[in-house]
Amino acid sequence: MAVAMLGATLALLAVVAASQRVIGWILVAGTLAALLHPLVTLLARRMPRALATAVVMLALVGGLGAVGYGLVDDVTRETHRLQDAGPERAREIEASPRFGELAREIKLADRTERFLQGLPARLRGGTPAEAIRAAATRGVAFLATGVLTIFFLQHGPRLARSAGDQIRDPGRRERVEVLAAAVYRRAFGYAGASLAMSLAAGLTGFLVARLADVPGPAALGVWVGLWDLVPLAGALVGALPIVVLAMASSGTRALAVVMVFIAYQVLENLLVERSVERTTVRVGPFITLAAGLVGLELSGIAGALLATLAATIAVSTANELAKSRAAQEHAGAEERSP
Repeated sequence: MAVAMLGATLALLAVVAASQRVIGWILVAGTLAALLHPLVTLLARRMPRALATAVVMLALVGGLGAVGYGLVDDVTRETHRLQDAGPERAREIEASPRFGELAREIKLADRTERFLQGLPARLRGGTPAEAIRAAATRGVAFLATGVLTIFFLQHGPRLARSAGDQIRDPGRRERVEVLAAAVYRRAFGYAGASLAMSLAAGLTGFLVARLADVPGPAALGVWVGLWDLVPLAGALVGALPIVVLAMASSGTRALAVVMVFIAYQVLENLLVERSVERTTVRVGPFITLAAGLVGLELSGIAGALLATLAATIAVSTANELAKSRAAQEHAGAEERSP
């Protein structure tokens, strides 16, 4: 039996190691389905569940497509601007009395022009063949994740009920179902609120960058939104590139940008985040940062988000178990009292 268990464990580890991408797709799809489940359930009260799932998925794909198009268009436009302005600026430096001699020795204008002309190839991931191969790989991942998300949205509730039915004891099954529902409500409520705050920060960053006439506002807005997931001062850290680029044209404009993001961060921390934590769960900055860094080391940005969600689920479970234990002890004390 020991030899058989060892062999089965080694085989399982080998399968997991060889299936990391597929396991990642399943985890991402399950997370998306859990986040979208309340919206699908709300729409399913007025229409068939399959139609509600289709509406939600189309809205999600449309939103992601719009963001992706904005990023690509923004990067393409700013790259063309840089290709036109970069060599001209380098030639001005070569003609300047202070740095001209050094710039001419290193052939700054020629090097700048060659670098900027090759920049599109770097951005698309190498040669056209390599870019097509990378796009095909990402396309398979997006397709698989989308199909799995639809599957979980359609059949997830039935799978959850079937998992609960495996517990034979009715009392224990009821306690597990109540615990699972409470953990889901608190953990995914917190995750959904965090994503909403991240979206609001990204939109704020985009609008501020656009009003400050900073190049690449769409990409900078996405950057601010991603950093906003970091607790306490994420939006401020993500806004640093906007401040630096605004400072290049006007110190007053950069100061205005700093004031806007400070006001946004204070509003988010003192009002929005505290309200969310009162209705869901308080995870704390240390656990969030630690889980995010571990996930980032393991599997990039997606790993950081999934690890943070796992930490949120663990904290929610611990809180619910503590509440249940306290309620049982209180009930026992009342029974023993005369």
